[in-house]
Amino acid sequence: MSSPITKSLALIFLVGIIFTAKAQEAPSNKTIQVYVSKLDESSSKLNLFIKRNKALISNTDYSTTRYYCEFFIDLNLLSSVDSLANKLGYITQNTFNTENIQQKVKERENKIEKLKFENKIYTNQLKDTLLPNSNRNTESIYNKISHNLSTIANLEVEVNQYNKNVYDSLCSVKFTINDELSTPNNSRVSFVNMPGIEYGLLKIENPTTGISSSLYQGLSVKYMFTRGKSYFNLGVYKVLENNLSDTSLINELFLINFGQDFYPRNFGRGKRKYLNLYTGYQVGGFITNQNNNKNSVFVPNVNLSIGIEFLKTKNILIDNKVSYFLPLNEMNRNLRGILYQASFNFVF
Repeated sequence: MSSPITKSLALIFLVGIIFTAKAQEAPSNKTIQVYVSKLDESSSKLNLFIKRNKALISNTDYSTTRYYCEFFIDLNLLSSVDSLANKLGYITQNTFNTENIQQKVKERENKIEKLKFENKIYTNQLKDTLLPNSNRNTESIYNKISHNLSTIANLEVEVNQYNKNVYDSLCSVKFTINDELSTPNNSRVSFVNMPGIEYGLLKIENPTTGISSSLYQGLSVKYMFTRGKSYFNLGVYKVLENNLSDTSLINELFLINFGQDFYPRNFGRGKRKYLNLYTGYQVGGFITNQNNNKNSVFVPNVNLSIGIEFLKTKNILIDNKVSYFLPLNEMNRNLRGILYQASFNFVF
């Protein structure tokens, strides 16, 4: 009977070493991804932060497009890690996971009690085994007892480590700094289906009799197809006060435009829920219509704009902007002006 017992003791020792090594993992984990405009400078700031806070580095990887650093730091300093990430650049991932240590200890203690109870049953079975031809059955019972003993030893090692674990106060942080200018992921296009409606009010700088009025307003369909934001705009602006006696006055502008908006690096990069600042442009043109329904022409135009998103969620977008409306033909002087637009888009 010595052979199964010897094997079980060796197994207890080996598995005990394995579980001791596994326990060297922090029960709390944090993963951060940030995009920066200056990779070298940002990497140096992270390394200085780690040094000042006496964090323990376990792994690093540096290339021309990213810097990856995995380190252990006190849980009380996680807010400082978040603050550093916000200062470095644009955060695309910031997750935190922690284990319930008390629950894990309780689960293991319950397993230990169950296995000890099983061994009591097996021990009683050995005492009751008196038949001369029961060697095979006896060896099987010894093997079960040995297996349970090794499992109990493993669980006790884990409970011990969890109860006195010096790593409980530490968090494993996986911090990745990406160069936003050279990282391929930064150039991915995120398509979205967001139709909407837009109101526009156009104030003409130099209204002229026979050509233009001072104010035009109207509605258009604004179809946004990337989160970038790229969109198409199709609508009609009508003259606000129409002088019907002026037969050559342009009374309608039928607009067709393509536009894109861009978020600045230092003002949230469009990730806030409220008040995201952006700049943009529109290129396209419009078809004019006169009171006499004659001489309709297509006029190419360009708009340069600045705007603020009032509300931005995953499902809706409410924003407004001011543009400089610039026709690109001989009617430039009498049709250029300031254009105000307010829009509402939703995910369809």
